[in-house]
Amino acid sequence: MKAFDYIRPQSLKEASEHLSNSAHVKIMGGGATLLLQLQNEGLQPDILLDVKGLPGMEDVRYHHNHGLKLGAAVKVQHLASGLEIRRHYPLLHQTAAKMASPQIRNRATIGGTTAWASPISELAASLLCYDASCHTWRPQGTRTIAISEMYLGNDETALEPDEIITHITLPSFPARTFGVYDRHTVRHDGRQMIAGAAALAVSRHNTLTHWRIAVLGVDTYPKRIPEAEILLEGAPAEADIMQALEAVQDAIHPQDVPYARADYRRAVLNTLLNRHIHDILQNFHGSVP
Repeated sequence: MKAFDYIRPQSLKEASEHLSNSAHVKIMGGGATLLLQLQNEGLQPDILLDVKGLPGMEDVRYHHNHGLKLGAAVKVQHLASGLEIRRHYPLLHQTAAKMASPQIRNRATIGGTTAWASPISELAASLLCYDASCHTWRPQGTRTIAISEMYLGNDETALEPDEIITHITLPSFPARTFGVYDRHTVRHDGRQMIAGAAALAVSRHNTLTHWRIAVLGVDTYPKRIPEAEILLEGAPAEADIMQALEAVQDAIHPQDVPYARADYRRAVLNTLLNRHIHDILQNFHGSVP
């Protein structure tokens, strides 16, 4: 590992100047993924830019009308243990609690995880289901990127080189929102993922609407499957569920990897999603007055 400069900027402007002045700068929030890349993947930056101390980066704010605002440096462990997250965004809580190990969750941040352009980025699945948005800053101004537009595939995101994630927002959701997340991996720590999936639906007027299906590990980026979601609107019958699962299969492109063939990854995803959809239906029917 070559030597690099470690800098803690005092402002977003200073951070962005460093990003603009060098092509070999890496932003560090918690450093969970970045440190692994430095050790194992030959990453050789000139500068590590530690942004977690910038104002607002660790803020967590919830409003019943406006939803949730999470500073980019909020730890994944807070998502896994915070009562407010568990109460209002249980799918996000559930996903965070399954991620990696407690040690990694205590380092990893939501901003760093969101900026990680990996097909197995677990938080992306629940953020996609919650229609989350990523808010950024650069010298030219601020902008908002829908999470559904963040991932471009092949380890690329919509972020510009001098752009810094400041916070993530999730809109408010009704109390009777049902969500399930799970993944199947070779390793207990979540690495060597075979397939993962999240599903969400909102109970309105004694039916289920706003279905969301998000998958990971089976394409070049985490993605929603709108073609399946539309087939589940209402309280879907078994035939609707089978059609939705077929739509998912048509929309994904898993690859053979040393630990799992593509057809096996398809089968695992199908099992996960079938279970998720039926779990949501069971929870919905069990909660109807």
